[in-house]
This record gives sequence, C-alpha cells and structure tokens, in this order.
Amino acid sequence: MQYTLAELAEKTGAGLSGSGDIIIDRVADINDGQQGSIVFVSNSKYTRFLKDTNASAVIITEKMAHNCGTPALLTDNPRAVFSRVALLLNPLPVVEPWISPHAVIADDAEVDSSARIEACTVIQSGVSVGAGCWISPGCVLEKNVKIGAGTRLFANVTIGEGCVVGNNTILHSGAVIGADGFGFVWDKDAYLKVPQLGSVRIGNDVEIGANTSIDRGAIGDTIVDDGVKIDNQIQLGHNDHIGEHTTISGHTGLSGSVKIGKNCVLGGGVGIGDNVEITDNVVLAGRSNVAKSITEPGMYAGVIPVVEVRKWRRILGWIKQLDELAKRIKALELKNK
Repeated sequence: MQYTLAELAEKTGAGLSGSGDIIIDRVADINDGQQGSIVFVSNSKYTRFLKDTNASAVIITEKMAHNCGTPALLTDNPRAVFSRVALLLNPLPVVEPWISPHAVIADDAEVDSSARIEACTVIQSGVSVGAGCWISPGCVLEKNVKIGAGTRLFANVTIGEGCVVGNNTILHSGAVIGADGFGFVWDKDAYLKVPQLGSVRIGNDVEIGANTSIDRGAIGDTIVDDGVKIDNQIQLGHNDHIGEHTTISGHTGLSGSVKIGKNCVLGGGVGIGDNVEITDNVVLAGRSNVAKSITEPGMYAGVIPVVEVRKWRRILGWIKQLDELAKRIKALELKNK
C-alpha cells in the first residue's frame, strides 16, 4: 500500500509540515530511513538524527519541528501516529472464508459462513464461531465454547469447555484458555483435587500472547475485560479478574482470586499473591512482588531476595520501622544542632 503524506495526515489526524505530495510506501527506523519511507521520533534525545535522515518524511512533535527540514506529520503522540501509519501501509490480512477438509467439526457446532477454519482444528459440540473469525491450524475448541466476530486464533490455541472469547480478540500460538485452576486440598496423607467448575470470559479487543495460560474459575469465572493486552508466557490463576485496558508484560504470574483494576501496567516478571486487589491506574515495576492489596493509584516497586523465613521476618520487622526510625534520627540531629 502507498499514500501521499497529506492522505496520511488526514487519516491519522496529524498536522502536516512541508509537501503533502510525497509518496510513502513503508515505515522504517530513524537510522534506516530511505526514499519512500516514514520514520518517527518521540524522544528528544533522538532529534539529532532528524537532520541526517534519508527518510522521505518523519513523525514528530511540533516542538521538534525546528530541528527538521524534512516533510513531517506533527502530533503530540508520534508513536501512536506511527502505529496508525504502519497499519495503513501494512493492512491486516483479509479473512478468506474456508473450512479445511482436515478440520474436525461437530455436527451441531455453529460456524459462520464467513469464518476460516484451517487444517487439524477440532471444534466440539455446541461451539459457536462468529463472523470473520480465523482459526489457524491445530486449534482445539472444546464443548460449548463461544468465539465472537472477527477474532483470530493462531496455531495450536486450546480453549476449554464453556469458555467465552469476545469480538476482535487475538490469541497467539500455544495459548491455553480454561485449563483447570491449581486447586488442591491436603487430606490426611495426599492432595485432594478441587473440581474447577467455573469458566473463562474474555472481552472484546483483547490480545493474549504465545504460551500464556489462563485458568478457569473454581466456582465463578476468570474474567479478562475489554481492551486488555497480555504478553507471552504469563499465568493467570483461577477466578482472577483483569480490568479494562490493563497491560501485563511477559513472565508475570498471578495467583488465584487476584483482582486488577482498569488501566494498570504490570512490568515483566511481576508476582502477585492470592486474593490481592489492585486499584485502577497502578503501575508495577518489573519483578515486583505483591503480597498485599494496593488501594491508591501510583507506581510501585519492590523486590527482596529470598532468605530463611525466620531471618526474613526479622528483616521485615525492621523495614516496617525504618520510616519511624528515620524521623527519630532527624529529630535527634535537629536537637543536637
């Protein structure tokens, strides 16, 4: 695909600086710009590259425009406009309706005529697949699964019995939705399995990364609300609830019955304990270990290496007193002046 710079400005809502007749047919990195490409700069420390770029156009803020003689799209959010331009120049593949003769589909399953079902997919009894869905090879949709319109399942996704996936959602390869939660009770001399009777409900416009696992609820459902973005290799435990437009980075693990609010950001490798609740608009730095609920918005961080438990309890006792001890020391310093 190609557009003039003026057309890109109109379609993205960005301002235009310089000639709008330039043809743009690809996006590029600021250091790899060539004729016909467009690049972006969102961080002021990279503005030094603007003078020497070979790109035909750039995406920058108005404050950066004085450093740039290249035709530009002007915006408060260059990264977002760059993403819109990239999608315009590289549109998502159009779903071509087709059912592979090597797919196994139950007689009572409802598959919309506009959906695409590829080889070795298994669709069990009572499943519903919405309009424009694309189910890639090797996926398994167990009994009574519901898939909304426009949803894409990449290869080898498994969705457990009774789970619901909304519209325009993407599940990447190897994701497992609706496995049993980790529910066991010690009974005399062995573990007794607790039946996991709930389901998983995933909203609209959600994206779930490769090899991520989301467990079904023990009684109620595990819920992922609209607009949530989940990275690769993440574990969500049974009965978790992830609020709208929250993002979760790779290798994060949530125990059971965790509730995350709206518009939160969880960095890589975060660990959250059972029954923890996190309010809206919280940012957790990578590797943070969360054992208690967070009730105030803001950014949080904290990692302490593992030690023997009695030593850890002593350390924790001192840590809790540090603020008060610091105040007492300051008071003594002032008194002795």
